[in-house]
Amino acid sequence: MANLFTPQKFILQSTVAALFFTASSLSAQVFFNNGAQIFTAPSAIIHINGGIENNSATANGNIDHNGIMTVTVNSTFPNQGDVRLQNNSVWQGDGRILLEGDWVNDATFQQDLSHVTLYASNNPQQISGTVSTTFHVLKLTGTGTGANRIKTQTVDASADSMLVLNDRELATDIFTFFVLNPDPSIVTNTIVPNQEGFVSSIAPGTLSRVTNSTSGYSFPTGSSRVLTRYRPVIITPTATASNTFTTRFVNYNADNDGFLRTINDGVQCLAIDTFYHAILRPVGNTPADIMLHYIPSSDGNWSGMAHWRTNNNMWNDMAITVPGNSGIFTTIERSNWLFANPGEPYLLTELKPAPPTVVCPAVCENGNGIFIVNGNGTVYTWTTPNGTVITNGQGTDTATVSWNNQSGYVYVNYTSLGGCPSLPDSCFITPMSAPIADFDTLTQGPFGNIITFLDSSTGATSWSWDFGDGSSSTSQNPNHQYNGGGNYTVTLYVTNAAGCTDTIQYTVRVNEGILIPNVFTPDGDGINDEFFIPSSGFESFAIEIYNRWGTKVWEANAGQIRWDGFSTSGQKMSDGTYYFVLKAFLKSQTGAKDYSTTGYISLLTKKK
Repeated sequence: MANLFTPQKFILQSTVAALFFTASSLSAQVFFNNGAQIFTAPSAIIHINGGIENNSATANGNIDHNGIMTVTVNSTFPNQGDVRLQNNSVWQGDGRILLEGDWVNDATFQQDLSHVTLYASNNPQQISGTVSTTFHVLKLTGTGTGANRIKTQTVDASADSMLVLNDRELATDIFTFFVLNPDPSIVTNTIVPNQEGFVSSIAPGTLSRVTNSTSGYSFPTGSSRVLTRYRPVIITPTATASNTFTTRFVNYNADNDGFLRTINDGVQCLAIDTFYHAILRPVGNTPADIMLHYIPSSDGNWSGMAHWRTNNNMWNDMAITVPGNSGIFTTIERSNWLFANPGEPYLLTELKPAPPTVVCPAVCENGNGIFIVNGNGTVYTWTTPNGTVITNGQGTDTATVSWNNQSGYVYVNYTSLGGCPSLPDSCFITPMSAPIADFDTLTQGPFGNIITFLDSSTGATSWSWDFGDGSSSTSQNPNHQYNGGGNYTVTLYVTNAAGCTDTIQYTVRVNEGILIPNVFTPDGDGINDEFFIPSSGFESFAIEIYNRWGTKVWEANAGQIRWDGFSTSGQKMSDGTYYFVLKAFLKSQTGAKDYSTTGYISLLTKKK
């Protein structure tokens, strides 16, 4: 039977009428059923050029469609090319519906095994009405670009078998599209770069999928708002229990929604500022692996994933993630995610590099500590407590810190080649007590060149002296004789049992010159028995002694002059006056000085 309906409206008012089509074409602009019972056989081919409305005030209006029906746009009437279900009417059957206009459901649609294809090329399409439609198979096709490739929901919708996106955009808007079939493979789309089909949503809209498998479930999410991006999510449950997962791709900076990227747990250095995902598990308790996709050339490079927890209102690192690749995408996957903390937002992050390892020494109060770090950085930043000073090594792997009598942390981190500061390493320093160095002096000799150094340090167990003339000692209270006049800087280094040290310096003055006596009494009583010329620091010191007849009786060339009253040949000289010739050149810090002179000395023997 072949039937051709040509009036603007084809109205079946009979409540029992039934049409059986094998190859029929309806060219009316609007096919309107107001209560008829219409049946199309599986072999029927129907083409309605203008739209179809199933409208009945009672439940008698029924279309049982099992063939192939194409509804096209070619009318000046309102609602051109639409399928509209109104009032108490019912549409059922296993047929195919190819629709160029909108799907408007205000009545009852029994999906059975039907296929609905939204194929418009030159106009956007809507899934709308007051009743949420459950499709068996929903397929999106067409050749339109821009807004004409978008199929928009104005109400929740579902598919209990398949959702075939091809290269079209299903815009759920603030609503949700529910995929009720738990088969992982029943959501399909074109994945050719820049021709991908995807589901876009505006909060609180989502793409929802039911799962009961441990295979990966694709959520082909994207957006054409401002800039078109396709960034899918793969969710892989870890058990076969029934669960429901939802996703939404948000095509702008998370900061715009109050999820400030700078508020985080401190593990993250940077976070992507162009998009984020909203992911939930509203039904079930099975953990799942979550895989995000991005394109480094346009999105940047990322090493981690973060989740916004509403119980602490910050981005929290998702710990160990695994990088990978899938086609043009780089992927990051977090395994066995528990969904234990509330919060939809997920985004890509650049994690701070792992901390270096700092080797901290024992530090003495008021001393220097040398801190060494092992790591992968080239420039290191050191932070020390207030009151301490980094005297050397800031920016390097070895820092010298001048300490004081306080406790505190030393921190160090480094900056990666990408400009991201690492996590810090630290050590807590409690300085050990240090000794306090000090000393006094006791000067002896006519020129003050013989000095006893008296230690007055506190807490010292060992001592090291530098007398300033190249000589040293490790005695606690040493004596030292200087060979020349001048000012000498004396340094005392002290150490305690903990190995802490302290240092102090004083300047001592040694006079320069020579004293020549004019009489001596070599009588053996131990008092003034020698003609002794004390001096301070002579480098050349020689003397000749003559008797009253001009005969040389004694001479010497030594560091000190001591004549005992005997001649050079050993003869005891008699009392009397003797003449001496002294040649002396002083070794001085200001240069050599000539103290050469002549004079007389009296030799007297005391009588017992």
